[in-house]
Amino acid sequence: MNNKINWKSVFTVMGAILAFNIGTGFATGQEVMQYFSVFGWWSIGAGIAFAVTMAVGIYCFAYASERFNLTTGEQVLKFYLGNGLGTVINYFYIFYLYMCVIVMYTGAASSLNEQYGAPLWVGAAIIAGLCCITSLFGLKNIVNIISKIGPVLIGIALVISLIAVVKGVASGSLSEGAKLVASGEISHMKASNSWLIAGIILATSTILWYPNFAVELKQEHSMKNLMIGQSIGNTLVGAAEVMMGLAMIANITEVAKLDVPFLYVASKTFSGFGSIYAVMIFAALYTTTCPLLWSSITPFAKDGTPKYKMLVVIGTLIGFIVAMLVPYEVIMNYVWVISGWVGLGVTIIMVVRVIWNFIKLGKDHNLPKAE
Repeated sequence: MNNKINWKSVFTVMGAILAFNIGTGFATGQEVMQYFSVFGWWSIGAGIAFAVTMAVGIYCFAYASERFNLTTGEQVLKFYLGNGLGTVINYFYIFYLYMCVIVMYTGAASSLNEQYGAPLWVGAAIIAGLCCITSLFGLKNIVNIISKIGPVLIGIALVISLIAVVKGVASGSLSEGAKLVASGEISHMKASNSWLIAGIILATSTILWYPNFAVELKQEHSMKNLMIGQSIGNTLVGAAEVMMGLAMIANITEVAKLDVPFLYVASKTFSGFGSIYAVMIFAALYTTTCPLLWSSITPFAKDGTPKYKMLVVIGTLIGFIVAMLVPYEVIMNYVWVISGWVGLGVTIIMVVRVIWNFIKLGKDHNLPKAE
């Protein structure tokens, strides 16, 4: 067996993880506000909890795929949860993925509306159309595209955040914002009353995106390359979330009531950059929505078949209509938090099962089927 690290493979996985994670909540800053900024300095702990939980969850999916030759997300969920509960969670997972697609459409609508005053339907229609066209060509095409966009978006978000944080430290606005958050003077919808729980459930809600995606990545990459790539990717996402959270704390009085708070931070950091960042938000939405749409369709039709293509188009149209009827902040909060608690239960069961398998089966990775 070749145990050498293939760095091209590692960076492809890393890029795919980055791109998949930085959707509407991340790019707009709304997710960062609800899971990080509302906790002030404790947002740093939330970022660590997020990165560790994500790495563990994706490992569990890849472990089951490699060790027991499981080739679909549904098989992995049934392996960990049993046929009955596994089936229920699988359908919940599919529904959740599709609701996330709708969240991405609403994020696009809000972004163009706040930056340019465009009607809400315009942003949703653009992102829906782009993702529909890309998804029609299948997962391999999606991964090839998003793995190259993701690192660029994370890098730009980190640069903006770092500059905003440095300015906030120099002016005192960061410490003042942290005090306002801690005192409760700034009121904003939050995912949990605990920074630790917030970081964990953000990860476990995101983990529910990954059964099919992680298994597909495992088919293309060795376990070592997959784990290195996804660990680096999740660490970078966690670091970016924390830095963005601190940047928004430094501007908390202005951004607390905005649907797209980080757009304000970007505009203030670089004069005139708001228009460019609005385009970046669309790129982030695109890189996340494509694999989400793919993952919500493939349980019902094989990638590339006429039925798959028909469902992609129908799913896009229905999602667009729903996105026009439900407010962005509300749907994001409820979808993320509910799925986060469900994902937490799934993650705990997976970790217990993996530990039990190591105790019971040792290093035998060649079993013909799951026990």
